[in-house]
Amino acid sequence: MERLSGSGGALPYEDLAYREIVASEELRKLRLVDLKPSGRSKLAIIVTEKGQTLIADGYRTDQIVVRVTAPQIDLLRHLNNAPSEDSVGQPINELQGVTLDVCRRMSLRGWVEWYDGYYGSRWARLTAAGREVLEAIDALDEAIAEMNEARRLGPLH
Repeated sequence: MERLSGSGGALPYEDLAYREIVASEELRKLRLVDLKPSGRSKLAIIVTEKGQTLIADGYRTDQIVVRVTAPQIDLLRHLNNAPSEDSVGQPINELQGVTLDVCRRMSLRGWVEWYDGYYGSRWARLTAAGREVLEAIDALDEAIAEMNEARRLGPLH
């Protein structure tokens, strides 16, 4: 978003690095950026009106994210190694392939933050928002388990 806003709100799609393409796809899902034709058979990524509002508001939003995938849930649980804000998280070298990509996307949503650890290593840990999402998922899982148990016992219990 910073790179887009610094470039006048539009960047040629072909000039984006892979990590920027991944981030732009996540931002498109949130309707903060969009693709538009630019020149002959080329595309540019642009900041939408909603994205401009977000930038003007200092990147603060009350937007509710409804869809949480199974890999995201697994990673939230993996990063939840301490029940409080002083979690150390997990080192980046423990997050391989798809898990690392999921972690990067979750950092865009504000659920995970990156920080520098000892000897130059990078770590990922849950943010307060990530903990809230995990608590909501756990509460939903518990409610579903209770409903399934009630169905299993039948109407007489």
